[in-house]
Amino acid sequence: MVYFYESKLNDYDDSPHLIVTGKDKFENDLLIKWGYKELNYMWFHADKYSSGHIYLQMKENEKSLSDVPDEVITDCLQLCKASSIAGNKLPECTILITPWSNLRKNKYMKPGEVSFKATRYCQRKQCFARDNKIINRLTKTRVELFDNVEEILHDGKKTKDGLYFNNYLKTKKDKLIDEEAQRKREK
Repeated sequence: MVYFYESKLNDYDDSPHLIVTGKDKFENDLLIKWGYKELNYMWFHADKYSSGHIYLQMKENEKSLSDVPDEVITDCLQLCKASSIAGNKLPECTILITPWSNLRKNKYMKPGEVSFKATRYCQRKQCFARDNKIINRLTKTRVELFDNVEEILHDGKKTKDGLYFNNYLKTKKDKLIDEEAQRKREK
């Protein structure tokens, strides 16, 4: 399962930032494997703790993290902290941030484990106490990709379209939400 969230600056923001995360370490590996440069992803992860891999899709006019609005970065930091069992319990947690293209993965690494091509592209930001308002707001925008995850990620990589997942969600969002509701009812 892969989760997609929307980070909006306000209620009138018609072009929200897309935040992507895997449910577990195996989906995180798929996101690394099937990622591609045109997606323009920034990767967030709790430093020295296990946590979800949070990917922020930057917009075309955003060349670095300093171009991204602070509210969107805070959303990613909070989501990353909340996905870390140990980090979530701490009053303060350091989050590592680097471009997706700086991640390095080889066949000898465990699922979910990564290293970096160059540490100079890594940044650290502090995330303080968990903000439930942010987490709840993001959870309301969550769309779950449950079936054929690897196939869909592979199709996206073949297109080399940076907006592939944005367009995919626009066309299939209602269907994906209905499928998730159906799975919850069956549970």
